[in-house]
Amino acid sequence: MFKLSLPGLPRKNSQAPKRAIGIITLATIALAGSILANYLLATPSQHKTNADASQSSQSAKPNWADQLTRLCWIAYSPTHFDPTTKPPRWPSEQDIREDLRVLRGAGFNGLVTYGSNYRNPAASDQMLDIAGLAEAAGFSGMIVGVWNPADETELRTAEQAGQHPVVVGYCVGNEGLDVRYDLKTLTTAMDRLRRMTGKPVSTTEEAGDYYENSPLWKIADWTFPNVHPYFANRRDPQEAAQWTESIFKTLRAVSNKPLIFKEVGLPSGGDTNLDEARQARYYELLRRTAVAYVVFEAFDAPWKHLGRPKPDGTPAWPDPEPHWGVFTSERIPKMAANNPCRDLRR
Repeated sequence: MFKLSLPGLPRKNSQAPKRAIGIITLATIALAGSILANYLLATPSQHKTNADASQSSQSAKPNWADQLTRLCWIAYSPTHFDPTTKPPRWPSEQDIREDLRVLRGAGFNGLVTYGSNYRNPAASDQMLDIAGLAEAAGFSGMIVGVWNPADETELRTAEQAGQHPVVVGYCVGNEGLDVRYDLKTLTTAMDRLRRMTGKPVSTTEEAGDYYENSPLWKIADWTFPNVHPYFANRRDPQEAAQWTESIFKTLRAVSNKPLIFKEVGLPSGGDTNLDEARQARYYELLRRTAVAYVVFEAFDAPWKHLGRPKPDGTPAWPDPEPHWGVFTSERIPKMAANNPCRDLRR
């Protein structure tokens, strides 16, 4: 048995405000510096599906696992996308082409998406083929996101994306377990994508949710948590990078599965002691470590907010959510867009 100490990272049953991540909903976060959590964790065995454990547990790392640490990954939600309007505002194919051109120009060659439900505004009965566009833009790898594991149309679209060689694997769900979907729905969708595509599948929750006997260790082919120093009250870049590295070393020591952090970063605004220089410095320090990570995120998302605003429209508390991008929502690079990954991963 291992004792897992993850300072500042509570589980979902803690009392905390809600933050919007990915496509449309709210997921649980920590009040800054609120809890020091100690968890007992048993080393998990690897599982090909939730019911059949045998195929994944091999001594040599599979090629897809090497790609997880070799590429320069960016978490991507399209510009010109706003799910808060009625009806939702969908990006055009040209919007996505331009987004991807900008990201490739900055050196990113791995793309992580959150959903496969982006409708083509030019043909509302069709979904946008982001995997095909990423391949055409020159990306070397893509992790296809599924936002709603109960959505049959989204799952079929995700399956079709797997026909593109650029697709390395899938991530089903993002901070939604026991909030937007239950474990059975999640594992059913994950097993389906494995079976239909032959590609590895993971899911994402906050690092504090990887507690003793958590099913997250067993159902995923690699460990893919979100780890945010800001929500653990670490805003100084050096302290934030050290904290991120310590969480990575702890998780890596207790699991034999590949590990990459799906979301890491510092927002560039929305609270005190946050700006572009601190955001850039955090990534500069992080790329000197052994942490495998996805830069969070590509573009600012003005539609995202931490909780509901006051009646006068101002934030009820500090609101960093619109400011995580290394580019603005107009695709203007911030300081952090300059070499956010280790050189060997570019």
